Amino acid sequence: MNELLSIFIGGENRIVLPFLLYPVILVIPSILLAGLVVIPHDKFPSAIKQILSIPLLLAVFMTPFGFTNGNRIIDLVAGVANYNLFLRFFELCWVGPLVQHRPVYATPESLWIDFWGCLRTFPKPAKEDTKDLKKGEVKQYTKDKKYYHILINLAIHLIEVDIICSWMTTFTSNEFCATWFERPKLFFAIYFFANLVLNGAFNSVGFSLHLFYCLVFEGGSYSSEQWRTLMIHPVMSGTLDDLWSHRWHQLFKSTWLAFPFRPVRILTMRLLNKRVKNAKSIGFIVASIAVFAASAGMHEYVIAANMGLPIYSRVFMGEQCIFFLGHGLGVFFEHVVELVVAPKLSKEFKDSFACYLIKRIWTMAFGYYTFYYIFNGFMAWGFQFDSPLTFSQPAIIKLVQTFPVLRDFVGTNILI
Repeated sequence: MNELLSIFIGGENRIVLPFLLYPVILVIPSILLAGLVVIPHDKFPSAIKQILSIPLLLAVFMTPFGFTNGNRIIDLVAGVANYNLFLRFFELCWVGPLVQHRPVYATPESLWIDFWGCLRTFPKPAKEDTKDLKKGEVKQYTKDKKYYHILINLAIHLIEVDIICSWMTTFTSNEFCATWFERPKLFFAIYFFANLVLNGAFNSVGFSLHLFYCLVFEGGSYSSEQWRTLMIHPVMSGTLDDLWSHRWHQLFKSTWLAFPFRPVRILTMRLLNKRVKNAKSIGFIVASIAVFAASAGMHEYVIAANMGLPIYSRVFMGEQCIFFLGHGLGVFFEHVVELVVAPKLSKEFKDSFACYLIKRIWTMAFGYYTFYYIFNGFMAWGFQFDSPLTFSQPAIIKLVQTFPVLRDFVGTNILI
């Protein structure tokens, strides 16, 4: 029994599975849950579905703690995927029925849209007459691009990831984590380029999914109006709200809207409706903070599964919460300033370069001073060293050999 429990504390105790078997073990519980929830509730009672969902939900949640592929990038993807699959099916099977009194049921179409909605717009019948559509009509999108347009964008972002990863992997994990304390200027450069590499990495995923959908389901052509970029240069954010609402990836938006956002907003409003006048606004704020908490939970979960619970609880526990809840409070502060301070400022100042500069400095500084808390656990784990894209590293080594002054800007993880 103790040996079995030791497996499910994560880290080095996990069972290493072959490359092809690993994804099968990961997805089987989720496929079974999907099959369960799409059965019409009049043919299969919700109570029975809920009972059957319990071991499957536990399997989805615990699998990254018990099994590994041995590749840290794949383990990262597996942890993130299973965390969000757990949240989505937990909402469908338990939270939605308890909070909104609905049956345990979802259509295959709704699950399909949940998965692709972060990238693709699925048109719905118009609720009322508009300039372009009459009530009940569905917008028709014109296909104006081919699959090779996706390939060009994908190649650009893969090159971006390769160059930055090749530089970042010259640092050891200890060197990375020490820069926060010992070399703040270098840490700022790491913070800046980490934003660029995340932009490239997520957009590479987005364009890969887009290419797959275009080739398999759309015959090789698509409407550019119907598809969106997953990330929009987060380093260019003018405010924290702009960063998280617009520029950061919306990969899990449908999941986090379903849970925790909607249930938390509903429960908060029910609690406050008869007690305060602005229950709706408070409900929105609390629900928004809950989304940041869900994101913090996802990052804590990945670190815990891959570092192991003993190391995680002793060294890294709570760091992701500091980062994400801190950013949630930062966004809340911006809204307070927008409501209380902004109306008292002149339009000339709000449109001025000075105002723009203040916003940019605030956003960049807040990101810089909180970045360590999201950065530390992942760098200590060393997932970056399993990146498949480091083809540029020989060129970086040669550049440093040619210009020795650049030695201070690379780590000791390469022999120069």
